[in-house]
Amino acid sequence: MATTELEPADLARTMSWHRARLLMIVSSLTGFGIIMVYSASALRAARGGWEMSYASNQLLWLAVAITALVTLSLIPYRVWLHLRYPMVLACYTPLALVLTPLGTRVNGSNRWFRFAGFNVQPSELAKIALIIAVAAFLARIPDGRPRFFRHVIPLCALAGVAVVLVGIEPDFGTASLIGCAVGVLLLAGGVRIWQCLLLVTPAVPAAAWYGYSRFEYIARRVHEWHAGDAYHTNASELAIGSGGLWGVGLGQGPAKLDYLPEAHTDFIFAMVGQETGLIGALSLVALFAILVWQGMAIARSAQDRFGSLLAFGFTAVMGGQVIFNMEVVTGLLPPKGISLPFVSFGGSGLVVFYSMIGIMVSVTRGVRLEPEPVTDLTMKYKPIPAFKAETLESVQ
Repeated sequence: MATTELEPADLARTMSWHRARLLMIVSSLTGFGIIMVYSASALRAARGGWEMSYASNQLLWLAVAITALVTLSLIPYRVWLHLRYPMVLACYTPLALVLTPLGTRVNGSNRWFRFAGFNVQPSELAKIALIIAVAAFLARIPDGRPRFFRHVIPLCALAGVAVVLVGIEPDFGTASLIGCAVGVLLLAGGVRIWQCLLLVTPAVPAAAWYGYSRFEYIARRVHEWHAGDAYHTNASELAIGSGGLWGVGLGQGPAKLDYLPEAHTDFIFAMVGQETGLIGALSLVALFAILVWQGMAIARSAQDRFGSLLAFGFTAVMGGQVIFNMEVVTGLLPPKGISLPFVSFGGSGLVVFYSMIGIMVSVTRGVRLEPEPVTDLTMKYKPIPAFKAETLESVQ
């Protein structure tokens, strides 16, 4: 029996367990992340005067993130169903403005707004807005079966504009992540695989060719990575390999001294491998795997289609970013700056991921104890294809 067939009271209890486990996992990841940020940044921060400066900054952002989580968890998630058009605007506007003089240009990229000494990355905010908008449009398809010309092409165009704007910054890593997450969400929402392939097959090679030919640093990174000469990759692999089984101890990793760039941000997983060893690295991977599993459980147990798609979309973003980061750190992908959720140093990313968790918590709180009269077919829950119990039973 599918979880969605439980009685309302039983479903409410199930959701409360999902909510508790989700918050416990996120708290564990965040706590470990702050420890690792301090360990990886203390010596670097001490050169500027105070060894706790990075960790204290992360704690300040954590307070903002917790506030966002609590606030969004108290807002009924069905409200976002009616805000799909404002969400599209909230996605596009910052991504377009950051390309103007209002954005801050760093190392040839326009990716940040700078306010009162803080950097805000609009591509992070776009992850939330775009997932909400796509999930809302999918949820309002009456029979849950998207039509190619009426639904699939417009939704792909909606996501494509955001991906292009992020790519122009340029930030091909985040653009790829957003594209993959939306693609997975579309498949979960009922879009056929052949429909996605028909649109993605020409788009991916074209985007890869454009980035490779237009930006010299991308071509250089790919060549160096393929030849085994990529400095970031070699330094990261050396750090992970030197940790052995149990690691050299928290705060004792030498990689952060000189040879591992961005040890407290994009390559913090390499520091985890060096200081806590294979055991610590695998434990962190296990925590992220449980987080993804818990997100899928919430998606499957959601009382309506919109809540299910929201939880699935946010889980896809978080899980996808973890995979991207770890593949870069371990040398499976060319070097690319992309943070590790809840663990890497970075304020806007932490707030965004906590906001996603807040909306997922709202989904777990949205169980109606009284049956709802089915007056609007667009709100009637239809299990998304990835979670159909019949499929699982047929395999068994």
